[in-house]
Amino acid sequence: MSAYIQNKLAKGEKLQFFITGATGYIGLVLTEFAIAQGFSVRGLSRSEAGDEKLKSLGATPVRGDITTHEVLARESTAADAIIHLAWNHDWTGDYNKIVDTDIAAVEAICAQIKDTGKPLVIASGCAGAQPNADGSDSDENAPLRPNLPVARRLESEINAIKKQGIHGCSIRLSPYVYGRGGKGFLVMLMGQAVKLNESLYINDGSFHTSVLHVEDAARLFIAAVLKSKTGEAYNGVGQTDVSLKDMAEAIGKVVGVPVRSATFEEATEKWSPPILPIFNYLDVRGSNKKAKELLGWKPEGVDFITDIVSGSYVPVAAYLKAQ
Repeated sequence: MSAYIQNKLAKGEKLQFFITGATGYIGLVLTEFAIAQGFSVRGLSRSEAGDEKLKSLGATPVRGDITTHEVLARESTAADAIIHLAWNHDWTGDYNKIVDTDIAAVEAICAQIKDTGKPLVIASGCAGAQPNADGSDSDENAPLRPNLPVARRLESEINAIKKQGIHGCSIRLSPYVYGRGGKGFLVMLMGQAVKLNESLYINDGSFHTSVLHVEDAARLFIAAVLKSKTGEAYNGVGQTDVSLKDMAEAIGKVVGVPVRSATFEEATEKWSPPILPIFNYLDVRGSNKKAKELLGWKPEGVDFITDIVSGSYVPVAAYLKAQ
């Protein structure tokens, strides 16, 4: 825990969070949970619709985005903790430009909170880490995969958590964050299965992926604000026992289409956006041991496959088929 947060809590003062990406999938659940725990939230919003979502949860919307640095600076100055979730998910765009834009946003935030002890928690990803050769879950010290574009996101992470005078940490999210019927790569794959009338997995589908329930993600970010040490990264992982074939079969079952193997080249030709075949060709097994032991966090969300086949993604599948 940062000395700043410790002092605020010792005085019985209410903490104020500033959350970028507050109107997104994870951001709305995080806002809901933070307010339920007695914190106040000011959330970055780009539209009136986003404003209304935040107001309905009891949060205060702040109009802007990650390019309005004057807004980021003002809100970071006033907040007790900053959670940076916002990210440009346009997978057809220039990824280097996306990373550079994020780094600039983090710089604007850090300039205002340097040497204050205020925690900055940023979202990152665990897909860029190389798997362990023995098939065990890899920790936060695993080397990066060579030549993987998404690995460059860790540059923005390092820029935040290793910066002098900043109490920064990162949550490395699983490739598949799920729950509450929320969007993301899972829903993209469901949409492709409906469009192609088949659910594909690459090669034998034996590679595993990391998954995380959205409510567990929200709890993890709050735990990081309250308990994290500076300069640390934590894998946000709920399960690592889901194979890519398991996922394809669950999608096929809920959507009602056949399931089969495809080559990487065929999947690349058929799937859109192009990040889908890449994420479905990676063995991603991030260990959550550090987050559990040091932050007192424990994933509690419903099982990934169960949620697809008989949980919150059943109405999503019905909607996609109706379209």
